[in-house]
Amino acid sequence: MKKLLIVTLVALLAIALVAGCGQQKPQEQTPPVESEPKQPAENQEVSYNDGVYYVEKADFDDHGWKAMVTVVVKDGKIAGVYFDEINEDGVIKSFDTEYASNMKAKSGTTPLDAYNELEVSLISKQNPENVDAVTGATHSSDSFKEMVKEALAGSPVEAAGTYKDGLYKAAEKDFDDHGWKAIAAVIIKDGKVVTAAFDETNKDDGRYKSVDEEYASNMEEKSGTTPAKAIQALSNSLIDKQDAAAVDLVTGATGTADKFKTLMGEVLSLAK
Repeated sequence: MKKLLIVTLVALLAIALVAGCGQQKPQEQTPPVESEPKQPAENQEVSYNDGVYYVEKADFDDHGWKAMVTVVVKDGKIAGVYFDEINEDGVIKSFDTEYASNMKAKSGTTPLDAYNELEVSLISKQNPENVDAVTGATHSSDSFKEMVKEALAGSPVEAAGTYKDGLYKAAEKDFDDHGWKAIAAVIIKDGKVVTAAFDETNKDDGRYKSVDEEYASNMEEKSGTTPAKAIQALSNSLIDKQDAAAVDLVTGATGTADKFKTLMGEVLSLAK
């Protein structure tokens, strides 16, 4: 009897051992595969809706300036951008000769050069986030990028009259034989030109013809007028006529008048 009991227990133990060995082993955990880091969207191609976009600051800053920018989009790409600031006297900063001189001495650049560099960078990069900051003009660089993004987030400007509201600028491609290059800008409000600025800058030192005392003295002796007087008369005529082709010529400043009318015609064509 005892032998039978012992045999039975041994048999049960054997069965238990076999059953235990037959259980599945737990599956080994496969280590997670690390995903590759996502590339920044810096080079992501962007596209915009065609049109003219314009925005300006609501108020003048603590130094008396108000920034504004116009962005022109064609075929989904930024084809033109015009950035500047205006003070309460209606002076556009790029044409403020005293401001340019002071800024050049302190930072090594001028509003005209800094703004042009920012504009060229945006057209090249097509994305305000990727625009290169200009050394000596950090605040302007930040303001430029912020305002371009704001403008593009809005709706295209609709013409309220002859022209679309905004800031528009143009410059001659090359310096002339005497080392001068003409620059022009207009601000349009309610479809009309309300501010017109024009000058010429020198290739050698960047000085403005309107405040070149030696040039003014020689010109006045020969023709009876100066660049500053001629520019003022031409600008007043453009605001009065609202048409570059209809601007009255200035006696003794035919060359200046021709450059003025040509560039202003180009500027105003951008606003149509």
